[in-house]
Amino acid sequence: MAITSDGTHSFGIQDSPITINTVTFVLESFNITYGANRVEIDDSNGEALGATLVPQRVEGTATLQYAAGTTANPSIGDEFTTSSTNGRNNDTWLITEVGDAQTQGDYAKCSISFYNKTN
Repeated sequence: MAITSDGTHSFGIQDSPITINTVTFVLESFNITYGANRVEIDDSNGEALGATLVPQRVEGTATLQYAAGTTANPSIGDEFTTSSTNGRNNDTWLITEVGDAQTQGDYAKCSISFYNKTN
């Protein structure tokens, strides 16, 4: 039995599928990190007065299933948008890293890293 790689199986991930440069990919995984830097605030004697958090850029990683075995990898700098039914990730993302393609029979995938371009 051959594996179907037609870009239509969303594996239950709300943000899937996505389109990058007119090519449709299924998100097998989609992980987002909302980080922050802790900044210590001291007085003139070096005594701690408190701390505050400064939000970092929202970043993430994903594994993309290719629409077909001959689909080219997305490129660094490519953009994609996500739109979930609950609105939590309705954003534009910019790809910063692209992994090598991995294949097994008719199945092909790659991993990417990205950051939120709109925040």
